[in-house]
Amino acid sequence: MDGRRALLESMGAPRYLGSRVPVSALPRKPEAQPSLKRRSTVAPRRVRLQIDERRVQLLDLGIRLFSTHSYEDISVDDVAAAAGISKGLLYHYFKGKREFYVETIRAASLKLRRLTKPHAELPPAARLRAAIDAHLNYVQEYGAVYTAIHRSGVAIAPEISDILEEHREVVMRYFLQNLEISKPRPVLRAALRAWIAMVEGASLDWVSHPELPRDDLRELLVSSYVSILTKAFELDPGKAKVRTKKPPRPAQA
Repeated sequence: MDGRRALLESMGAPRYLGSRVPVSALPRKPEAQPSLKRRSTVAPRRVRLQIDERRVQLLDLGIRLFSTHSYEDISVDDVAAAAGISKGLLYHYFKGKREFYVETIRAASLKLRRLTKPHAELPPAARLRAAIDAHLNYVQEYGAVYTAIHRSGVAIAPEISDILEEHREVVMRYFLQNLEISKPRPVLRAALRAWIAMVEGASLDWVSHPELPRDDLRELLVSSYVSILTKAFELDPGKAKVRTKKPPRPAQA
């Protein structure tokens, strides 16, 4: 044992290594530093925030890319290069180009919803025009991606159909909230869905034929909304299960 201890000591080991010593003689572990523990609980939240922010940035980039290029013309390498990140890091956020496209379309839909959400502080007529103006601003800036969503998006990814339908249902809820109606009866629902389809169709045509003055298109959409709503209430005066007895007000696009 003495030889083994001498060998260990010659290598720099403590003198008591290999022998029985009181526990009190052993070196104590340094006490944990509270400040380090606090940092360890904050760091994951900061990392999570950074990940979420990077994902939002990538989706904003996707909207810009798909507004100027078709789906077939863009590769994962192109997206990574435009984002200034490695392809491997891009795969950390999305499984591939198809998922990146679907999530970009979803982000575009959410952005349009935010832009066209009714401004309660405006009078009804101004509220409708403001919402349509916001919609036309979006179509004017992101015409290519708007067209892709409605014309070729479903062929690329069937999930796009669900995103479109969800968007239309949100717009429908905007209408009903402004009309103070809890559940539309068939005539009113058909009228509102028809007007939503008209807005989509007119917007797609405007992308292809921008010579139509913007104000004229807006007034056409406003007038058609008033007309179709008036006819719906004429055909079905009972209209729906109403929350209040107040007269209906125009909604938004």
